[in-house]
Amino acid sequence: MKRTLSWMIGLGLIVGTTYADGYLWLSAGGETPTPRLYRFNLRTAQIDHTLTPNFVTSGNLPTEYGYLAYDGQSLYIGANNRKAVARVNPYTGAVQQITAYNMCECFFGHHWMRDGAFKDGEFWRASPPHNPSQQFSVLMMADRHHIPELMRYAYTLNFATIGAEWVGEHLYLTTPRQFVRAEFDPDSDYTFTPVFYTLTGVPEGHTLGGLAYDADSGTLYLASRSATEVTIWALQVNDNTQTAQAEPVATLHDKGYPAGAYPASMGWVPAIPGDVDGNGCTDDSDLLSVLFAFGSNSAQQDLNRDGTVDDADLLIVLFNFGSGC
Repeated sequence: MKRTLSWMIGLGLIVGTTYADGYLWLSAGGETPTPRLYRFNLRTAQIDHTLTPNFVTSGNLPTEYGYLAYDGQSLYIGANNRKAVARVNPYTGAVQQITAYNMCECFFGHHWMRDGAFKDGEFWRASPPHNPSQQFSVLMMADRHHIPELMRYAYTLNFATIGAEWVGEHLYLTTPRQFVRAEFDPDSDYTFTPVFYTLTGVPEGHTLGGLAYDADSGTLYLASRSATEVTIWALQVNDNTQTAQAEPVATLHDKGYPAGAYPASMGWVPAIPGDVDGNGCTDDSDLLSVLFAFGSNSAQQDLNRDGTVDDADLLIVLFNFGSGC
């Protein structure tokens, strides 16, 4: 009886410490001839999946894909210079629906469509001007049918919004060189004011890109690039002092991300517990993967990150079997 009780307590500790890892999807601006999206696995610290949307073209060249907003069920992918939007499986990238913003095509003659975020049933997206020194940045809010409900303008020269992410009641933004919070005027539905933060930790010469928020761990991620590398950062934000400290998470130039590409958009998707292969379903293939790696230190199958693939990892798969399927 004591042995059984001890085993059950130990099992409870194993199951209780099970956590969902996550994935960061990144755009790759400037990649030719066929732009792709890249998925960075936070558990293995590797690019483990690529996606070629191919749902819209611009002239003779494919457009750049971005947006990358997750609503809890699907991942949304937008084009930077067209109003097409694809809703896809957040793990496999299988297309579920393709639709379009119900808006004037002329808008794209003046603005790009960049990173975005999902909040309270609404989609937000950063729309920087083609020429930031002469025009204004736009924040567009649309419903689930991608019908614009609100556009807010920042009349600030040389201010081109790139990344966008909601964290609680704060909407954070990036420009190529700045980390910003959008402050909304309660007396106006049409404007916002950028509140500039002091960003430390990111080296001089890096161009800032997309933002993504892991609500499970409360981590805000930032992507940036230099002439030689692309880096993912975790941010510690202090709204009282208007500061943000960046800590490096990974550099991607040796992990499968294309050299010279620009991660202007980034989105976070939670992992399914026990889903070793990252297809969104904990099933037989995950069980076999752990069994065949048993006793090794493979990061792919080491679900609890203790350095060894063992009974604890096997139990994580067994007790989450069928999740997400």
